[in-house]
Amino acid sequence: MSKYRARSCPKCGYYLGFSISKRLPKAVQVAVTNFCLNCNYKLPVFSILRGVRRAPRPFKRGPLRLINGGDHSPAIASNVHKLNKSMGNIDFSRHLRVIGHDLESLHLDSFNLECTGDNYLVWLRPESPTPSQNPLLRISRNRLQKLWKNRVAPRAVGHEETYTNASSQLAKRLRYSFQDLDRIERDRRQLRRRHSRSADGHGLSQLMRTIGALVEQRNERLLGVSWQELSVSIVVETAHGRKRIDVFRPDNLYDHWVKMYLKRGNRAISDTPR
Repeated sequence: MSKYRARSCPKCGYYLGFSISKRLPKAVQVAVTNFCLNCNYKLPVFSILRGVRRAPRPFKRGPLRLINGGDHSPAIASNVHKLNKSMGNIDFSRHLRVIGHDLESLHLDSFNLECTGDNYLVWLRPESPTPSQNPLLRISRNRLQKLWKNRVAPRAVGHEETYTNASSQLAKRLRYSFQDLDRIERDRRQLRRRHSRSADGHGLSQLMRTIGALVEQRNERLLGVSWQELSVSIVVETAHGRKRIDVFRPDNLYDHWVKMYLKRGNRAISDTPR
């Protein structure tokens, strides 16, 4: 897993990750890696110089103040408490599972997701086939009914809307509200009770559920998910207010899913070979 600091992209407004390589001995120039998860924008910075000395400033002792109580930073503690309280009200694992199931039914394997307030926004990448671009859906409705035996083409659960992307072009995105996700989850829970099946850990819905569970375990707030074929970037905000990007491979997420699956329902596995 790779970790990067996160900032807002100045071009598209999504998240831009950056990291500074470790300084080698007797090296002044240090390389900077940065990239945008949405538009591939890069900052015009390739390296920084370290080791520049400045004239020392005279030391000035600040005024001393008496603080009642043992907490010397009440403002910081209050902000952390408010952030933890707001994060505890969102069930990321359950929400992402529903969204993943919907995107899986649409056969989408590349997208960007952002959690904003009480909604999730999913931007489809230009190379991703949208439901209107799917060659099967270009056939007439009567022809589809004959081929699929009156089966209707899958529709997105989220509300489809248009927006202007970084290239000033109209594009489409899906909006999922928390209320809609809760309602859909209740309906699907009843269907799962009637038709019980074993979960597929390689499916998009289960991997998205694993992402939400990881964020909840670390007591962080989910900001976004950038899903690609070979890498998954998770944008989170820590309890101290720092934005970070964690990059996983899908097989890494599957390993985490296996561990979580064994823990649910008092499942256990022995390391002793049989």
